[in-house]
Amino acid sequence: MNDTNPKAQLKLDEMYSQLSPEEKFRKMLSMCRTVREIIVSQLPSELSEDERRKRLFEIYYSQDFSKEDFEKWKIIIFAE
Repeated sequence: MNDTNPKAQLKLDEMYSQLSPEEKFRKMLSMCRTVREIIVSQLPSELSEDERRKRLFEIYYSQDFSKEDFEKWKIIIFAE
């Protein structure tokens, strides 16, 4: 659902269309970093660094794969 005001959305679309591919890529990377920071900030502080990485991976990527494929990737990445 997009609840952005239509006029504001047009302005955002116009601004975005004027960015170079490199600028668009940098903005995308910045958004990804922000999302990761938000996720990590909400994890319990007592988790080990390895457990934090695993939880971040689970939250961040679980929607990108089928359940079966996701479990396979977890095993490959985290040697479970």
